Amino acid sequence: MRTMKTTQYTTWIFLTTLLFAGTASLAQAIPEPEAGNDPQPVIADTINQLIDRLEENREKIKQDDSIAYSISNELIAPHIDFPRIARLVVGKYWRNATDAQRKRLIEEIKTLLTRSYVTAMTSYVDEIIDHKDSIKYQPSRYKPGDRKASVRATIEIDKGKTVDVQYQVYLNDGKWKIYDIRIEGISLAITYRTSFGETIRREGIDSLIAQLEERNRKGEVELPASVSAPFKDQTGSANP
Repeated sequence: MRTMKTTQYTTWIFLTTLLFAGTASLAQAIPEPEAGNDPQPVIADTINQLIDRLEENREKIKQDDSIAYSISNELIAPHIDFPRIARLVVGKYWRNATDAQRKRLIEEIKTLLTRSYVTAMTSYVDEIIDHKDSIKYQPSRYKPGDRKASVRATIEIDKGKTVDVQYQVYLNDGKWKIYDIRIEGISLAITYRTSFGETIRREGIDSLIAQLEERNRKGEVELPASVSAPFKDQTGSANP
């Protein structure tokens, strides 16, 4: 791996986790009699598909981010329920939002997440490919017939140092879809809900929308402090 500062390194891990999670829902529709199949193989298989695409386009992606957007649109975006994620992160304030506000929230959150995936692909394609074997899956928390499940994995971020990740998935129209990621027990959705909720409480929904729009316009990818902490604890202050 090329040398990266700790902030860059933790951002790489965080974005890579998002990227891998985004592809975890890429599954062929499951016939109704088999709708309760274990989601773990789906995640493992589709991450491999993503890695293959990145390897095929490794150098092109570095020069042209439209290729990364194309991969995202093909393999990630169609398989994520952005309205559900928006409702989850906005929380109790969702029910008081107007239809127009809800539509804009969904659009801005979708843009934020999609840009995160693309940032991971364009900025850290070499690291993602070089560490493709660093993810180890644990037995999933799942019983046949369940419509929700938790797929557990460990990601090796340095020699002997790992971070625990849980992909929270639900079954929708015969497909497993990600609705949350827990990193070292910290929920990504709740982390954003806390941040977004504070903005809405103080300034209102329109202010949150405006802030998201501005971040997206500037191309910012913000690493939530409570989520980045486990990676910083593992990597320390020195360069990896």
